[in-house]
Amino acid sequence: MVHNEPPPMADWAGQYLAALKARDGAEKANIGLYDHCARVEDEKAELAQQLAGAEAAAAADREEAKAAAAAPAPSLFRVSSPPAPRAESPSVAEMRQDLARAQQERSELQRRVDLLAGDLEALKARSRKEGKKLAQSSAQVAHLTTRLRDRDEELRGKAKLVEDVQDENVTLNLQLNVAEERAQKLKEENQELIDRWMARMGKEAERMNAESRFG
Repeated sequence: MVHNEPPPMADWAGQYLAALKARDGAEKANIGLYDHCARVEDEKAELAQQLAGAEAAAAADREEAKAAAAAPAPSLFRVSSPPAPRAESPSVAEMRQDLARAQQERSELQRRVDLLAGDLEALKARSRKEGKKLAQSSAQVAHLTTRLRDRDEELRGKAKLVEDVQDENVTLNLQLNVAEERAQKLKEENQELIDRWMARMGKEAERMNAESRFG
């Protein structure tokens, strides 16, 4: 019975090691990606707090500016000339500057929040992609592990079959040697019987010839 030889194990081992390497690389990449996402989330939360504070400060500044603008100016009566236009008080000008600065800071914070939000979405998309790749690599490793285990069992079975055939061949060779020895021994014994019978027949013929001459 002829058995097909199994394919080389190098291909299986190479595929198995490559899948393990791909899975390890994806896991390491995801660890760095998750850490970066966490940092981005923390920075985004901090910027959101700063933005809320800036908006609250701007709202307070607007309320103070409105209150200062609504306050009545002191009445000055002059007979010789019309009343001069009232100049803004330094406190109102400062509040308006603070308001403009707060609005500018808010715009900058909003820009940074938008950039971080876009970066975070990109990282989440990459994380989903890497997670899918990791799942595929893990499935491939599991599949190759199963095939490798099946191949090992197949090789063990074939090795056992070869060992059994070798043992059977050894037994048959021993039996053949014993049979050949017995056949040789029987041949020698048979030849010896033939030789003895021929010698006996020769002597008997000589005796009969001698008796016939002297009879």
